[in-house]
Amino acid sequence: MSTEPEPAAALKQPAQTLAHVLRVMRPLARWLVRAGIGHKVLADALKPVFLEAARAELQRHGQRETDSGLSTLSGLHRKDVRALGAESVGELPPERPARATAAQVLVSRWLAEGLPQRLPVGGEGPSFDALARAVSVDVHPRTLMRELLRLGVATEDGDHIELRREAFVPDRRHAEAGGLVADSVADHLAAGVHNLTGDGPVRFLEQSVFADQLSEASVRELEALGNKLWKQVLGQMVKAATVLEARDAAAGATPHPALPRPDQRIRLGMYCYSTRMAPLTPPAATAAEPEHKKDSLP
Repeated sequence: MSTEPEPAAALKQPAQTLAHVLRVMRPLARWLVRAGIGHKVLADALKPVFLEAARAELQRHGQRETDSGLSTLSGLHRKDVRALGAESVGELPPERPARATAAQVLVSRWLAEGLPQRLPVGGEGPSFDALARAVSVDVHPRTLMRELLRLGVATEDGDHIELRREAFVPDRRHAEAGGLVADSVADHLAAGVHNLTGDGPVRFLEQSVFADQLSEASVRELEALGNKLWKQVLGQMVKAATVLEARDAAAGATPHPALPRPDQRIRLGMYCYSTRMAPLTPPAATAAEPEHKKDSLP
């Protein structure tokens, strides 16, 4: 077993960088293919993404923006650069995700405050209505409850509502599921790319623990431990964030010209994935295989 911090080093070898990116692309390609999106559609959709990245890189180095410079950096033909124009970037999905919805905040609070998984809708003491009002005074508790029921995160049982999941993970049939994955993975990648390319003095937390040669039972045991630890982290982070959000909101209500606006966001996540290991040794060639095929094996 090893603890693997992501290296903070500039990327110099394009071939090596491309190999790393292709590893990232494998699960994305599976997602695209299962959704019926082929290579040609993705390639066309990526053009404004590369153009946006090229523009940002020229700005980062204080260089003048020209069609030639954009074409060289992005790999796009000049006619594509001209055809896409400045307006094309505005058609891309926003790089920064929207603010958390009231439903997301409610579930985070529900988990973080250690409330029972099954809550009475109203009444004295801990209740769904009380939790909903603490989260938002602008959204009616019944509206929030209907949203949780729609997403499949909670179920209604008479005058009680029960949280179904250990985290806010909507049913995969809902569009919100893809959006949450995209937001989380995009920020994870942004942290790693920031660290690798030396984009500024800040270095983000981007580490993982890896273990192999385990039985399936051992993997399930480690997954259970990870879920338990995440609940502890979630609780502490939500409590701290709630206090800090209230403090910054109070400061923002009477802004001081010498103080910066509270315009920052943060995401702290945890992920877990397990699968069968790749073979430790390449499979032996069979006697029926021709000699030249044997030589081509790794």
